[in-house]
Amino acid sequence: MDIRKPAVAGKFYDSDPVKLEKAVNYYLKTVPGGKEKIYGVLVPHAGYAFSGSTAAAAFSYLKGLDYNTVVVISTGHTMRLKGAALVADGSFETPLGRVGVDAETASALLKASKIFENLPRAHEDEHAIEVELPFLQVLKGDAFKIVPVAVNTPDLKILTEAGRLIGAALKGKKALVCVSSDLSHYPPASIAEKSDRSLLLAFKTAVNTGEMAHFDLAARLLLAKAGAYMDTPACGQAAMTVGAAACLELGADDFKLLEYTHSGRVSGDLSGVVGYAGGLFVKSGSQGGAALSEDLKVELLKYARTSIENHLKNKKPESSLNGYIELNQPAAVFVTLTEDGRLRGCIGTMEAGSMLADAVTQFAVSSAFGDPRFNPLAPEELPRIKIEISVLSPLRKVECYKDIVEKKHGVYVQRGRSSGTYLPQVWEHFRTKEEFLTSLCLEKAGLEAGAWKEKSTALFVYTVDSFKEKQ
Repeated sequence: MDIRKPAVAGKFYDSDPVKLEKAVNYYLKTVPGGKEKIYGVLVPHAGYAFSGSTAAAAFSYLKGLDYNTVVVISTGHTMRLKGAALVADGSFETPLGRVGVDAETASALLKASKIFENLPRAHEDEHAIEVELPFLQVLKGDAFKIVPVAVNTPDLKILTEAGRLIGAALKGKKALVCVSSDLSHYPPASIAEKSDRSLLLAFKTAVNTGEMAHFDLAARLLLAKAGAYMDTPACGQAAMTVGAAACLELGADDFKLLEYTHSGRVSGDLSGVVGYAGGLFVKSGSQGGAALSEDLKVELLKYARTSIENHLKNKKPESSLNGYIELNQPAAVFVTLTEDGRLRGCIGTMEAGSMLADAVTQFAVSSAFGDPRFNPLAPEELPRIKIEISVLSPLRKVECYKDIVEKKHGVYVQRGRSSGTYLPQVWEHFRTKEEFLTSLCLEKAGLEAGAWKEKSTALFVYTVDSFKEKQ
C-alpha cells in the first residue's frame, strides 16, 4: 500500500481540515492529571458526534508523552481474519495530512510469527483505525508513525500471542498501544449499561491478574445472558484482548476506566444503543480484582436463601442481567449449608463457568437438594439452615507442598482422573499441614495417604472470600 485514502471522512468526522482540527481540539480541551505510567489507551471508534468526547477522555492523557510509534489495534469490520492483518509500509491519509507506517516494527512482527499478515485490503474500507488518527495528529503532528493492526478471530490463543509479540516488538521503543473498540451493539440502554459496565469490570480484572481468559469468559456469559437483545458485548473484543496482552507484556498491570457512555445519551433513542468507553492501560501496582463489599455479600446470601425457598415452591430462577455489575462477573463458588452447626451440604466448582449471582443460586440449590451425602432438604429444615458462600480466586499451581500456606490457602489435588479439594475453612479441623493434606488425598481425592508428596500429583492453591449468615 502506498497511500491509504480516507474512507469515512465526511461521515464519521469532518472532511474539512480546519473544522476537523477545531473539533478535535475542542474534545481535547481537558488537561488531566495522573502519575501512572501509561502504556496504551482504549478508545471508541464511532462518529465523533457520538463518541468523540469519550475518545478524548483517554487521548488527552497522551499530551506531553514522549512517543514516536503507535500500534493501533482495531476490530476488522470488513472481512474475516484468521490472525492479525497489518499494513507493512506506506501511509494513511486524513484531512489533516498523512501518517507514515512504521515499516521497521511491522516487518519485525511479520518475521516474528505467521499470525501477522501484510493485508492492506483489510484496511481499505476499515473505519476503526482511521477515526483515531486525527486525534493522534492533533496531539503529535507528524512526529509519529503507526502500525495498523486489524483482528477479529475468536481464538484466544492467537489473540494473546499476537499481543505478546506486539509488546515484545515495542520494548525499548518510544511507543504506545491504541485499542479501538466499541462495546455492546443495539441493546436497549438499560441492558447496555449493565452489560458494558460488567464487561469493563471483567476487563480490568483480566488486566490485573494477567488472565485474558477471564475477559473472554465474561464476554461469552454476557452474550449468553443478553444475546436476545444485542449482537455483541464488544465489537472489538478481539482488539481489546490483543491490546491488553501487548500492554501486559510491556509492564502494565491495570486498566483505568475514564469515561463510559452510549449512543442513546446523544441521540435520545434508548431503544437500541452502542456503548463507548475511554480508558488507560497503566502500571499501578494493583493485585487482582476488588473484594466484594459487605452489602454485596449480604445480597448474595439473600439470593442463596431465596433460591432454596423458590426450589421448594417449584419457582424457576430469573435469568436477566443483575443490577450489580460485580455479580455479573465470572466466578468459582462453593455454597455450604450447616444445620445446628453440622454440615448439611456443600457443592461448588473450582473453575468459573457462570456469573457470580447465577453460581450462588445454582450451588445453593445443589447443596440443599443434590449433595449425595445427604437427603434432600425438607421444608421444615430451612429455618435451621445457615448458609456460607465461598468465592474462589483462580487456581495457581505450586511446585511443592511447602508453598502451601496453612489457614490461608485452599488446596486442590489432582492425579490422573482423581481430584479433590479442601477450602481454607477446613484447616481448623487439623493440627498440621501433613494431616490436612493426608486427609485431602484419602477422603476427597481417593488417593493414597502420601500422594501429596509425589511428583506425579499436582497441587494447586487458591484463596477464598468467605462469608456467612449471621447467627
